Amino acid sequence: MYLLVLLTERPDAAGPVPEHEPFIDSLIQRRLVLLGGPIDGTPSVGYILRCASLDDASAVVATDPLVSSGAFNAAVAEWDLVGIDPRVIDGDVVVDGT
Repeated sequence: MYLLVLLTERPDAAGPVPEHEPFIDSLIQRRLVLLGGPIDGTPSVGYILRCASLDDASAVVATDPLVSSGAFNAAVAEWDLVGIDPRVIDGDVVVDGT
């Protein structure tokens, strides 16, 4: 199943924002993340996970440094993803996790 993850920065978060990129790289290596990135003009980021269940996805998201540090709140929702057209994906945004 596919799950949409939305992370929103907490206004009361103190200290520096933890490094998020190595975490995403680990998801790519594990073939769990389909796509993701910052949401322009907002203090939010989003990504799509492929996991066996909502509980599995929630467990993965809980290990995201942005979430585990308390800097961001997370919302996870099942997404009935019906199709992807790889022809419209810019090649320069594809990260090969092999």
